[in-house]
Amino acid sequence: MLLWIFFVVVSFLLGLSISLLLDICFPTAERAFFSLVVGHAISIWIIFLLSCLRGSLSAGVIVFCIVICALISLICYETAKRSGKGFFGTSNKLSDDRYVLSFFVSILIYLLLMNLYCVFRPDEAGNLFAMHTVWADYPFHTSVITSLVYSDTFSFPLSYPQFLHTEMHYPFLMDFYSAVLMKSGLNLRGAIIIPNILFQFSFFGLLYSLAYRLSGLKKVGMLATLIFIGSGFPPGLQTAGIHFLNPMYAVIMPQRTAMLGIAISFVVYILLFHALFMREEKGKEQEQVPSMYKELFLAGTLIGLLPYIHAHSFMATAFVSLLLSLFYFYFAFIKTGTGDYKTFVSLFAPLILLSLPQVLCIRTGVTENFFVFFPGWTEANRNMILGFDWSCLGAIFSAVKTVFLLTKFWMLNMGILFFLLPLGFLKSARRVKTFYLPFLFLFFIANCVKFQPWYFDNYKILLHWYVLTIVLASMAIFWVSEYVGKRSKRLYILSLASLIILCTLFGVVAHAVMIKENYMVWSGEEIGIAEWVRENTAPNSIFLTGSAHNHPIPSLSGRQRVMGYEGWLWSHGINWTSISERKEDEIEMYKGNYTLIKEYGVDYVCIGPYEKAFATDNRFRINDSAFDNEAQFYLRYDEVIDGDRWRIYEVKTPSSPA
Repeated sequence: MLLWIFFVVVSFLLGLSISLLLDICFPTAERAFFSLVVGHAISIWIIFLLSCLRGSLSAGVIVFCIVICALISLICYETAKRSGKGFFGTSNKLSDDRYVLSFFVSILIYLLLMNLYCVFRPDEAGNLFAMHTVWADYPFHTSVITSLVYSDTFSFPLSYPQFLHTEMHYPFLMDFYSAVLMKSGLNLRGAIIIPNILFQFSFFGLLYSLAYRLSGLKKVGMLATLIFIGSGFPPGLQTAGIHFLNPMYAVIMPQRTAMLGIAISFVVYILLFHALFMREEKGKEQEQVPSMYKELFLAGTLIGLLPYIHAHSFMATAFVSLLLSLFYFYFAFIKTGTGDYKTFVSLFAPLILLSLPQVLCIRTGVTENFFVFFPGWTEANRNMILGFDWSCLGAIFSAVKTVFLLTKFWMLNMGILFFLLPLGFLKSARRVKTFYLPFLFLFFIANCVKFQPWYFDNYKILLHWYVLTIVLASMAIFWVSEYVGKRSKRLYILSLASLIILCTLFGVVAHAVMIKENYMVWSGEEIGIAEWVRENTAPNSIFLTGSAHNHPIPSLSGRQRVMGYEGWLWSHGINWTSISERKEDEIEMYKGNYTLIKEYGVDYVCIGPYEKAFATDNRFRINDSAFDNEAQFYLRYDEVIDGDRWRIYEVKTPSSPA
């Protein structure tokens, strides 16, 4: 079934038709990236709402969504056509610039190779392998995807598949999209890799476009994209005080929600830069400047759609938008008197109306470990800063030590970018400086507040600042190279190459680590166990398993388990006391407490190598004899795989056959 192709194509056409309604002039490549992201952001929300109304995610719902998106696309296109616009009427052909075309082709090939090699790469035996961060994160996402695909019903709020009787407040729409693709004919790996490549590629294209708009130079756009890919550090250097990992290793490859979220953010940044800074670009011809309310309305709408796509991108983009609007208010109203309040209404009315219900729903899952004062980003920095003398007499000296500590820390973690940033900022145009300031404020906030229980998750906030920093640093690299190479082309090439190498050297090492890493996610036999579970148990069955993060039953069969990996649960906002109590109950159940098993509504108990590891880690023995009680349990599956015995017991009810 190739229904997924129609969904992807119609989503692109939806974004393309919307782009034609705007007054902004898009080059062909930028319009394509814009259309992919905007179209999918809207189509995913449409099919999600349709699934909620229908109570299921089915092929019929997908077809209905395709029809709706096609009709909206046709209406938007006809509206734009009456205004004299066409698909390519305001665009520069990409083929006119072979260097840019070659650059994008190279990026696409790079992303294809990275995803095919690092994401569930199969071997001849059917085992699936991945790089470390994908191995660590993706089993959670596959548990969400398969729980949606293999369920007969769909309701909101969704059940959290890794913690029984809990609503899921984790942003799930990227995984929901993969579930749509699986329902449309793709296998699990394809339903993960295709969105990965689509949105990673779109993000890099939008990064290039924003850098080009800020600098006016295509070479800055290309260099900024390359430096972003090759910046940061490999893992394992935390003891040396280095925590800012390579973005591809830390976020762009493993963090599925961030892929679409940050791509949407960069669409918004392009719209805001064009809308709020266009008057300055046009100089004194204010009367010839068209209103930018459509661009601002679309930007506000996209931000409003973000919370259930990627909460960190929502917070970062909403904050940047607020500060940019305040800057616009200052310059347009106070300085020139040319502003109007429609600007704020166009941007913030859809933002608030769309995001508020999501924020209120997500807020119910926020615990005391969210939004905590946490100076210095890392735990080591926080402990040092809070350990300083902050009494009245020592506060000034402690503040100086804090500034020195964080300056040293970021000098180490940014490398040469730390020195290129001030130069790029000083040499850039005023509108670029103004546009960068909100990101700088965002950086300071992320160094003071911990947004989630795990401090490292602030990386997703810092990433927005980091990308804009790389853009300014790229501008500085060309300025330095041109200044040094005024008298000699060799010096220009030497200085340019040296600076690029210094910016990307450790990132290249990180890529070598990614390629070298070879973690088995699931063996072919474990995949077979998950298939057996899907074929022989009801979709709403509840399983008692060990808490391993990559247990094949919850990850691949879509079945709910009593408790999953503690690190996920804690970082997603579940109270640690609840996690500890649930673990104690799991231990008691594996010791044979049948009453507790019935209280939790467990349908099946799995005993295999993951459960034995769970018992070893928690220093208890599984009571095998308790599960041999035929009045309470029925052995449904019993196989020895790679020397390990796998057993799956069905929990009997009084009406079950003896």
